[in-house]
Amino acid sequence: MSESQNNVVLSVKDLHVYFYTNQRCNKVLRGVSFDVKRGRTLCIVGESGCGKSVTANSILRLLPELSRIEEGSITYYKEDGTEIRLDQLEKNGKEMRAIRGQDIAIIFQDPMTALNPVFTVGYQIEEMLRQHKPGLSKEQYKKEAIEDLADMGIPAPDIRYGEYPHQFSGGMRQRSMIAMGMSCDPKILLADEPTTALDVTISAQIFDLMNDLKREHDTAIMMITHNMGVVAEMADEVAVMYMGNIVEYGPVEDIFTNPAHPYTKALLRSIPVLGKGKNQQLEPIRGSTPDPFNRPKGCQFCPRCDYACPRCEEEMPGEEWVKEGHYTRCFNYREVMADGK
Repeated sequence: MSESQNNVVLSVKDLHVYFYTNQRCNKVLRGVSFDVKRGRTLCIVGESGCGKSVTANSILRLLPELSRIEEGSITYYKEDGTEIRLDQLEKNGKEMRAIRGQDIAIIFQDPMTALNPVFTVGYQIEEMLRQHKPGLSKEQYKKEAIEDLADMGIPAPDIRYGEYPHQFSGGMRQRSMIAMGMSCDPKILLADEPTTALDVTISAQIFDLMNDLKREHDTAIMMITHNMGVVAEMADEVAVMYMGNIVEYGPVEDIFTNPAHPYTKALLRSIPVLGKGKNQQLEPIRGSTPDPFNRPKGCQFCPRCDYACPRCEEEMPGEEWVKEGHYTRCFNYREVMADGK
């Protein structure tokens, strides 16, 4: 096994997740594969509804009742070399509950639905600590919870410790959620748009804290975002998702300087570039995402693509390797890369 493979702490292979609602089947994830490595950050980027959050929830077995992992594997590699197939564990079993929070933690996008409104914020952070750090005294749990809140830049943390989520602003609730996720120094941190409700100054502080966690504890981070600026700042590798598929995967430098999929290129063209001034032309991605219950036959991006050919309408492209570590799902990726626009 190569050094790069030895660094893999989480491996997702050919993951298919289906939702069953109103006697219909929505194939949300259709063959998603990626690796998360120790001490590195993988950013998953894409439009709303492409399957980013479902991917994170699948890893921790937090999917809703009317959903199922139909195919594929999710493997967690512990530091002692033990392999755990998360997809085969009972979702609310003892082993899965021990992994959540301690080994793999998640920061949810919406803190109002993640925090319990009838318990104080301090109590909820302590609950995480009691679950995974048993044996401490009541004073020690309280001290650690207050320190976690202080690390997130929350003013008067000793007072805020005893307050309820509704007494916090949106940004402070989000920081409390991040404090809870980072309280046990997890081996893998799943961050689902963790700075959505935060201003740019606090966002920068949170990113610094996540980088400190990565550097000091060799934590692997999987960050979900739609902000390409965050990707440029945080990512080591990037996975671009569209309609339940990863359409491009590679090092962040390659994705930004030499995108090989039309969707990646369209995403980059649709965001402003600092320094280009007010006259720069932003191009929105034409069309809209297809109905997940009535998908195109071939490539899912074909109806919106400037490089589509008849073959794209008939079959979904497989993984085309641009170079080692960088692949795309596009029949015409050479033409996409050669086009400088």
